[in-house]
Amino acid sequence: MTELLAEESAIGARPGASVRMSGSSIMLAALVTALWGTNPAALKVAMRALPPLGCSGLRFVIAAVGVWAWCRFRRVAALPQPGEGRWLAITALFFVVQIATFTLGVYWGTASHSIVILYTYPFFVVALAHFLIPGEAASSGKAAGLAAAFAGVIVLFAGQWGSWQGTQLKGDVVQLVSAVVLGSQVVFLKHAVTRADTNRLVLWQMIAAGAIFLVYGLTVEGLVRSRPGWEEIGAVLYQGVVIGALCFTVWTWLIEKHAASRIAIFGFIAPVVGVGLSVALGEPLTLSLIVSTALVAAGIVFASRF
Repeated sequence: MTELLAEESAIGARPGASVRMSGSSIMLAALVTALWGTNPAALKVAMRALPPLGCSGLRFVIAAVGVWAWCRFRRVAALPQPGEGRWLAITALFFVVQIATFTLGVYWGTASHSIVILYTYPFFVVALAHFLIPGEAASSGKAAGLAAAFAGVIVLFAGQWGSWQGTQLKGDVVQLVSAVVLGSQVVFLKHAVTRADTNRLVLWQMIAAGAIFLVYGLTVEGLVRSRPGWEEIGAVLYQGVVIGALCFTVWTWLIEKHAASRIAIFGFIAPVVGVGLSVALGEPLTLSLIVSTALVAAGIVFASRF
């Protein structure tokens, strides 16, 4: 998702990038964003029987196959082209670190907290872009919206203060680190997508993540000794095929037709869906979680209008 949102600066001037969204495009954007909101809960289910990073290795191997098939369909060469090597390598490094912190944040914490905290990453995108990218100074309206979203995390931490159980605090802190890395990744990708093909950037991110996490899972976490049931296997397949491959292809089609700012407003759906699904799976619904979810969702909507 992040690599596609970052693409706006590269494709904003293309024909079709500012096409008015049709009813079908709106429905697809809402569906894809809702599906991304289910990712932490699906990961939590998979990790009932699979080690965290080994589990991520499996899902990204599956996703890499799906994106490779997409590249074949689009007739995009999978191998790096001259001058792309370092851009592919750096974006892959960002991706691996972000996915590792996200996965461990879910593993140590809760799916509901993870989705809310992760979706504060636009705050860090705007803050970094304001200083690092010419012409990307934040408007007061955008800053206010993103400040509201970040306030959601403050509310979440304040409401939970002193009542974390086990590794939940560590999980929340690591998930906040993941949001910072994700924001940094988006800012870097605003440069990378002008120097390397977007499809190859995403493909090699997934190849790198799949290979590194799978090797780690096999050699350190004992992945080979895992005995997942059908629910865990289904969760991994869901993340690899639906989240990793299908959502990517649909979102790419949307972002090529419409500027990212036109569909960014749908981002508020992810934390709402994520929290709802997490509660359905048995996680507690607290007042601070409700307020923080509302702040993050409202902040995304408000910021997207400026």
